[in-house]
Amino acid sequence: MALIKRHLGRRVAAVGVAAASVVLGLHTPAFAVPPTITSFSPTSGPAGCVVVITGTNFDNPDVSSVDVGGTPVTAFKIVSATKIWATVAGTTSGTIHVTNASDTANSPTAFTNTNPGACSPAITSLTPCGGSAGTVVEITGTNLLKYSGTTTTAAVGGDVRFAPYSATATHTVPNVDTSTSLSVLVPSDAADGPIRVSTFNDVVGEGAVLSGTFFQVPPPDGCHPFSVEHARSVTLSLRKHLVARGVVSVGDGFTDCAASVPVKVQRRVSGRWTTVRTTTSSSSGSYRRRIPDRPGKYRARAPRVVLSDGTDICLRATSPVRRNT
Repeated sequence: MALIKRHLGRRVAAVGVAAASVVLGLHTPAFAVPPTITSFSPTSGPAGCVVVITGTNFDNPDVSSVDVGGTPVTAFKIVSATKIWATVAGTTSGTIHVTNASDTANSPTAFTNTNPGACSPAITSLTPCGGSAGTVVEITGTNLLKYSGTTTTAAVGGDVRFAPYSATATHTVPNVDTSTSLSVLVPSDAADGPIRVSTFNDVVGEGAVLSGTFFQVPPPDGCHPFSVEHARSVTLSLRKHLVARGVVSVGDGFTDCAASVPVKVQRRVSGRWTTVRTTTSSSSGSYRRRIPDRPGKYRARAPRVVLSDGTDICLRATSPVRRNT
C-alpha cells in the first residue's frame, strides 16, 4: 500500500509541475499550432507598402513576429486567423516569415522590394460618384492602405483628396478602411474632378492614383450638373487615295470638344493599327490631311480629352473603318 501511495504521489507531483510550467510559460501550450502562409499580395513594392498575407492559424496562438527576407516588420496587424496586414520595412527582398509560439511559416514565393512594383493603389469604383460636402463616399480598389496598424492601433487608409486637392478628406471612422475599400467624407471645398488616393508616396504612377471617374459636386442651387462625359464622334473619308478628311463633332453642342482636337489617321498593318499621319481639327471641327497612297483599311481617332477648366471630358472617338483600294 505504501508503494502505491509513493507512485501516486509522484504522478500528482509531476502533473502539478507540468501545470505550473504551462502557467509560467516554460512549455508551449498543447493547443498551439504552426501557422502557414498560402499567398500574399502585392508580391512586390517598396518600404511602406502594405502587404496582405493569407494563410492559417495566425491567432492560435497569435503571430508574434513577421519579417521579409530576414528584415523585421515593425508594424503588422492580425486581422483574422487567416489574414495579416503588414507594412514593409527596409529594402530587403526575400521570403516572408510569420512566427508564433509553435513554429515559423515561410511564404511559397519571395517578396521583391522595388518601387513601385505591384503596390501602386488602384481605384475601381466610387459610390456615389457625386455629392455635396459631408457626403460619405466609398472608394473600392486594391492596395488602398498606407499603414497596416498593429495589435493596439487601427489601420490607416490612403490619403484621399478631392479636386482641387488642397486638403485631405476625413475618413469616416477608425477600423473601416481596408486594403480594398476606403470611406471618406466630401470636404467643403471639393470641386468636380478625379479623386486622388496616395499610399506609400504621393507620386502618381507610384504610390498615388487618380480615379478614372470624375466625382461631381452639385452646384449650390441643387441643379443637376451636366454630365462630365460628352459623346463625340469622328468621321473619315478618303479622296483620290491621297487625302483623309472628316469632322470631329459633339452631339450636345460642346464645341470645345470638337475644336483643336489631335486626330490620328491610322492604317491596318499586320493586324495592328499604325498611325500614318497626324493632324488637328479646325475651330469648326473639320480636318484634312494628305496620306501615303497605299491600299488597306484606314480609320481616324480623336483621343479622350479633359477641357482646360477640368470639369468636362470629351470621350475618345473612332471613325468607321474605310478601305483604300
